[in-house]
Amino acid sequence: MRHLLRLLPLLPILAFPACGGSGGSADPAAGTTGAVLVVVDTATGSDVTIQFQVEAAALEYPDGSTTGNLLANPHLVTLADPAGAVDGLVLRSAPSGEYAAIRLLLVPGSGSALLADGSVLPATGTVDVRVPIPDRLLHSSLATSWLVIGHNGQAPTAGSTAAWRPQLSARGDGAEVAFDDLQVAFVERPGFTGLAAELDRAPLRVSFAGDCAYRDRDDNLVTDANRFLDQIGDDRVRVRGELRRDGRCVAREAHRRGRNDNPRLIGRIAALEPTTLTFVMDVQAQNPRGGPRLNPLPAQIRVDVDGARLRRPNQAPIAFADLQVGHLVKVKWSSRSAPAGELPLFVATEVEVTGSAVPMQPEWQGRVDAVDTVARTITVVPRNDDPIVIDGVSVPSVVLSVDDDTRIERRARQGNGVTTIPLGDIVPDSDRIWWRGTVTGPDTIDATWVRVRED
Repeated sequence: MRHLLRLLPLLPILAFPACGGSGGSADPAAGTTGAVLVVVDTATGSDVTIQFQVEAAALEYPDGSTTGNLLANPHLVTLADPAGAVDGLVLRSAPSGEYAAIRLLLVPGSGSALLADGSVLPATGTVDVRVPIPDRLLHSSLATSWLVIGHNGQAPTAGSTAAWRPQLSARGDGAEVAFDDLQVAFVERPGFTGLAAELDRAPLRVSFAGDCAYRDRDDNLVTDANRFLDQIGDDRVRVRGELRRDGRCVAREAHRRGRNDNPRLIGRIAALEPTTLTFVMDVQAQNPRGGPRLNPLPAQIRVDVDGARLRRPNQAPIAFADLQVGHLVKVKWSSRSAPAGELPLFVATEVEVTGSAVPMQPEWQGRVDAVDTVARTITVVPRNDDPIVIDGVSVPSVVLSVDDDTRIERRARQGNGVTTIPLGDIVPDSDRIWWRGTVTGPDTIDATWVRVRED
């Protein structure tokens, strides 16, 4: 990374656009073969939105050396978002190899933080951000690799954005992720290939889990995959599922959504008007991935939600009565007008409401010390010199509780094969372990996902 750091005195201090990505090719024909597609999980549990301009990105080998810059153009990336919507980086033409980390070079002075009250503050961070890949990434230049990265450290707060230091790490193969607006390129029963706008329309192969929940445009349940695929047409599709590093996503939720190429408007509710099912919105930003920006961006608008779908980031439907002044909202709209003497009127098709920020989903790793199949617990200790940090405190051991809903997997010692296993198949003193879950005490966690591999 030293040759990248030497470029810093030559870098321009780039202006901070309102929202959304920049850089990279918008033409899917450019292809992504040989690329590493980095999916950024932006959930931090904070109501602060933070973006930085990334000037360069490289992959780090186990010996600490790096590739050259793999980022085709500077890219504005969202690192923290209250709604937890994913962002992405395309690292093109990555050489074949085994990689231990990603290195991101941030443009000094390019960071900005959008606070809950609508104010914007500068955000500073370390220039060279190292994102470790605990289980290493095996990449071939003849294929495309997908890699999810997410936060493990402290969430940004309104009073500390100027000194926030993101602590990111790569998630394991099969990390849960949601893509909001996949464009269906073609159907391959029993799945389809979708183009991910967050990653320069990279093709993602979607299959369906046996318990996948399918919904149509009106949020009605659809009985099976074939009926769901028959109805897609020109729709966009939202999927939530397990993203494999080879570009396959096993969906557990699939939702048809009408095509909408207008930019999504982001802001806060300033006033509620129940009699007309409208609200006044202070517009703070726009996400233009679907189409051109609104220029100029209106400072305040009126939003008609009479025919719109109101939902939480987790897709749970809500009613107009659930809205509150100050809520962060993301508005998809179908038409706009300018009534004389009134605020611009936008007719919404969908409003995503963030009453509380999507919580951070950290991922830990360690070495299995003991397994209790009666109490259904796993005792984990640090592996080598890598500490286990819970709520900012390094602990000598941690106890994981598992139940019938905990997904327990074993990854093959060589390759990417993954199989589901019972708790009793985990081997103390031999297995390396990764897990996600909910912290219940200083050294206890209710595990939702566990993966082991022979160390």
